[in-house]
Amino acid sequence: MKVLFYSKEFVKLHDSLQEWMKGHEADTADEGTLREKIADAEVLVTRPGAPVSAELLRAASKLRLQQQWGAGLEGIDLKTCQALGIAVCNTPSRGTGNAEGVAEVALLHMLLLGRKYALAQENARTGRMFSPRGVSLWRKMACVVGLGNLGRTITERLAALGMVVRGVNRGSLDAARLESAGVREFFPLSHLKEAVPGCRFVIAALAYSEETRGIFGEAFFRATDKGSFFINVARGGLVDETALLRALDEKRLAGAGLDVLADEPPLPSNPLLRHPAVTLTPHIGGNTDESAQGIFEFIQVNVDRLSRGEALLALQK
Repeated sequence: MKVLFYSKEFVKLHDSLQEWMKGHEADTADEGTLREKIADAEVLVTRPGAPVSAELLRAASKLRLQQQWGAGLEGIDLKTCQALGIAVCNTPSRGTGNAEGVAEVALLHMLLLGRKYALAQENARTGRMFSPRGVSLWRKMACVVGLGNLGRTITERLAALGMVVRGVNRGSLDAARLESAGVREFFPLSHLKEAVPGCRFVIAALAYSEETRGIFGEAFFRATDKGSFFINVARGGLVDETALLRALDEKRLAGAGLDVLADEPPLPSNPLLRHPAVTLTPHIGGNTDESAQGIFEFIQVNVDRLSRGEALLALQK
């Protein structure tokens, strides 16, 4: 099958993708070459947020599958794909290394903030030892908002560190599933403000949609405990950044750890980039050696299944 990987990141891996896609014909495209190459593609692999217009999809007469490199479906025109009979699949985050990597970045930000890493580095350089006193994760209460594959991957790790974990989710989960994920208390998303008091750390792991856009806003931050930490490893659009800045400036929050922002790449004028109470990473949560291998193997299996006429995995219906 002819498999086209679309994004500038894939272009850099052109030779490797051709070697890895054994039994299939792999090619890559960026914005400048997509229009030319999509006409012959049977499978289009895209990164979240890389949009493919309805016009281009209609011109891709041979296209049978648009496969997302990742769990999110941003950039995919589901309506047009359905009308044209193009199957759409995402890649499950859990078990491919994606959710596992993002969970590690959530822990990274929690540790950097709790142990005041920037100040600790400065003290080490100037010879001031045994300071600052940090906030331990052990025995603290954390609230994880969103208990899908990512959220449960995070809660399991927090529970293993001796934290008391609350969970918030749109849909209900049975008691056995919550217990296996290390969640001691459960709240529906409609009661988000009631879930966060008493929590030293709040971690956003929620799927982004019109329903959840800006859900972490003024009312939410006013419900958090003074001195708590907010971590976002999900999507930047979940957060009202003006409200977040206000919570930081008013010291309602002790700090925020962000792997995602509303605009990516961010505008240089975004004050979060320079705020002393913010730790930042450039959306690297799922970008690890294990996730690259795991996601590629999943996609390869799906392309093989398509070529044999078998049911696809993670099919969007």
